[in-house]
Amino acid sequence: MTAQTSGNQNELALQAPKTYENNTYGKNTGRLDNKAWLQQGWQLFKQAPFSLFVLMLSPLIIEGIIQLLPAQLIPDPLLAAPMSIMLSKWIMVPVIGATWLCIHNLATKGKVWSFSAISNASWGKFLLISPLLLLPFLSQLLFSWVLLGSSGVDLLLFQKLIDISAQTLGLLFSSAVPFIMLFLFVAPLMLIAKRTFKQSMATTFSIVSAQPSAFAMLAALNTLVIYFAPHTFGLSVLLACPVLACIHYGAVKPHLAHK
Repeated sequence: MTAQTSGNQNELALQAPKTYENNTYGKNTGRLDNKAWLQQGWQLFKQAPFSLFVLMLSPLIIEGIIQLLPAQLIPDPLLAAPMSIMLSKWIMVPVIGATWLCIHNLATKGKVWSFSAISNASWGKFLLISPLLLLPFLSQLLFSWVLLGSSGVDLLLFQKLIDISAQTLGLLFSSAVPFIMLFLFVAPLMLIAKRTFKQSMATTFSIVSAQPSAFAMLAALNTLVIYFAPHTFGLSVLLACPVLACIHYGAVKPHLAHK
């Protein structure tokens, strides 16, 4: 059964580039069908659903472990909590970058896990701009302060439990979506297409301008998934993230050729 599944995945992977091309662009139009990103993402997800679930779960596990480490090493909770949060958010930047590389490996070679795909990527420039990619979390922190005052900062930065509704928590979490969408394609464009940060942002704006309705739909999907995380005990994120990640890849796939 495993050998058969692997064979099917390899066959689908070989067909993937052709499928992306046929589904995404009409003849010499350069325009995207509004449903193309969804269709391509679903096709890619179906190649290896279990591996993709494990792949997208791993950042959450890594982040949780990192947040526990300073608490064991630094006795002062006022210092340990913010250090653990900021360290975990910073380390998530290369971890998320690695998930993009694994998804690209699935799309091009038919398997998710590849150490060589991760190790051969252009990490230097990407890691240099990693502090900038903390802006989604910092926007959550600012929004929580505006919405809840110091108790909101205590919740996010000092990990203190407060009395807060699921609706408010959902709004707080989803406040990061604008910056998430702004930097969504930076990792694959820098790591796979080997572009600079400036070129990656220019490509992102070109994707948005070429297909604003599809990008708006993608932003809405991300907002809903993140907003409903507190309502579903995180299940909306756990279940939807693998599919969403593949949809994100479908959106940026035509722009990953080396320049």
